[in-house]
Amino acid sequence: MISRYSVDQLLDSISWEHFFYTWNVKPGTEASGHLQQEALQLLDSLRDRLSIHYLYQLFDAHSDGDDILLDDCRIPFLRQQIPNSEGYCLCVSDFVRSQGDRVGVFATSVGQLSDVPDDPYTSLLLQTLSDRLAEAAAEHLQQQVAQTEGWNAQHIIRPAVGYPIIPDMSINFLLNDLCDLSQIGIQLTENGMMQPHASVSGFIMTHPQAHYFAVGPISEEQLADYAHRRGFTLDAMRKYVETAVSASN
Repeated sequence: MISRYSVDQLLDSISWEHFFYTWNVKPGTEASGHLQQEALQLLDSLRDRLSIHYLYQLFDAHSDGDDILLDDCRIPFLRQQIPNSEGYCLCVSDFVRSQGDRVGVFATSVGQLSDVPDDPYTSLLLQTLSDRLAEAAAEHLQQQVAQTEGWNAQHIIRPAVGYPIIPDMSINFLLNDLCDLSQIGIQLTENGMMQPHASVSGFIMTHPQAHYFAVGPISEEQLADYAHRRGFTLDAMRKYVETAVSASN
């Protein structure tokens, strides 16, 4: 499924709290109110020109240890090495059943505009708004999937690539193999980063215990195991997940 959203469809899904955080402005203040007003005015002036696309595909899925398989594509994940407050070390694959499950792959992207006023403030305002619109599109898509599939909205998570739950940007290469992200204008750099910058990719899944978590630091032993499962050398794998790797032995 490939389609697009309008700005009006996404206004209610924009996280202004995250928008203000990016600008280092406290919500509920005069400064935040002024910033939001200017952001909305900019959106209004560009509403007919902003291109907001999404891609979604549902796959038969099952888990296999710390991996999940979408049709014949195996996707490895990292597991926490430090137990959470309930004493568990979690992995994304924990929220996929060992047989007979379904998992969605998604991507959203806001196209770049080249003919906006060329001043630093407007450029930054548009970029941060585009980032929030890409996230709003992902949130709106999640709600749409819940309705279409009849999934319990409280049991759905949307783990995104590059976030603390999936810190390995190279997973984007696997998603690209599955869905061809270029269909909505996304190109991948050699590091797995997406262009345009205002893009989000990941999975939509449902499970009674599903919730977000951060993988956090991992050991050299797990990194070596993960590199083997991903088919990378240890040094190459380290570059993709260096922020998640623990310096301790």
